[in-house]
Amino acid sequence: MLIVTSPSALLINGDPDPSIAQVLIEAAQNNHKVGIVSNNAKPGWFDELFAETGVIFKQELGRQNGGIIKRTAEKLKIAPQDVLVLVGSQADIAMGKNGKAVMVAAGWSNDPRVSELGIQVDCARSLKETLRLTSEWDGKWWFNGQGASYSVHALSDLSTFGKDFDQKQFRAHLTSTIKQGGPRLNALLAMVARSLLTQGVDSFPKLFWGVFPSSASDNSDSEVLSDFTHRLRTTVSKVRMARKGEPLFVRHKPSTKRSSAGSRTDRLDPTEQIETIHLNPKYRGNLTGRNVIVVDDCTTHGVSFGVAAALLRKAGANSVTCIALGKFGRSLRDYQIDITSDPFQPLNLAKNAVIKDNPFFVGHENNAAQEALKGLLG
Repeated sequence: MLIVTSPSALLINGDPDPSIAQVLIEAAQNNHKVGIVSNNAKPGWFDELFAETGVIFKQELGRQNGGIIKRTAEKLKIAPQDVLVLVGSQADIAMGKNGKAVMVAAGWSNDPRVSELGIQVDCARSLKETLRLTSEWDGKWWFNGQGASYSVHALSDLSTFGKDFDQKQFRAHLTSTIKQGGPRLNALLAMVARSLLTQGVDSFPKLFWGVFPSSASDNSDSEVLSDFTHRLRTTVSKVRMARKGEPLFVRHKPSTKRSSAGSRTDRLDPTEQIETIHLNPKYRGNLTGRNVIVVDDCTTHGVSFGVAAALLRKAGANSVTCIALGKFGRSLRDYQIDITSDPFQPLNLAKNAVIKDNPFFVGHENNAAQEALKGLLG
């Protein structure tokens, strides 16, 4: 892994912080490449802190264009998304964004733009742990597949977490990870961000982000995944998701929680989802030609993603990419649903939709680094 930062990201109250410098030195000792980049000449304190440590300094005029990251990554034969940039200024943000790297915000920076980024470290210890956890991940989805009208990507194979591990437990662990914040959340964000960057999401034009609502959502956009998705969006793209407080999807009637419904519910039947959610009318006309990313916590059969994609396609979306943090088993279906009425209003299956088919979803699996995820989510 390549770690890049600038002199300003090391400063606290105007002076370089030895504890932050020590984290970078230890990273270099652990065989990571570490570089400090600036438009200006090497600061006077650099050699005192970093002489013979493996941490290098590079003066790069116009570093904001990200070229230094791309060239160095190419030289090291690593992907840009395997580069982490510790940012402390707007120039650092530009360097990271344009270099397609994953950005980690220095929480001690006074720059308001830095405080808006999704991955935040507030001290040297947090930075060290975030780097450790992130380096254990290979940056690839566990599952990715392309269906007839949408794609699905899942970060983790939840079937390996133990035979008694279910969606309720996963959601509880995920909620804990997100609400507690700190290095575990940072590492989870970095893992998802690197996976998204690997598939080139940052280069998709007209991106739009949304969260699939829970079965009893109150439509206040206050769900745990909403905050996670906002943090993720600020890490990998330059665009807004659905406006804060205005979710992309509206749950106009509670639905059965399928993961706990037992045999009473046909978990392959999308009827209830079709009849209990619709697109937020406030985005009418805003989705045409958009490349939409829909985030959900976990999936088994993929009913939610199939319905979300059908609504978005009817609204004019150019593409729909569905992201699940976890996936159970190998029963994911490719739902081919035609919405025949206004997707911004409540629908009735018999009158407003046609379920054409739901074959098994064809995709690829990557079993690497699942143990790292178990430490974050299991």
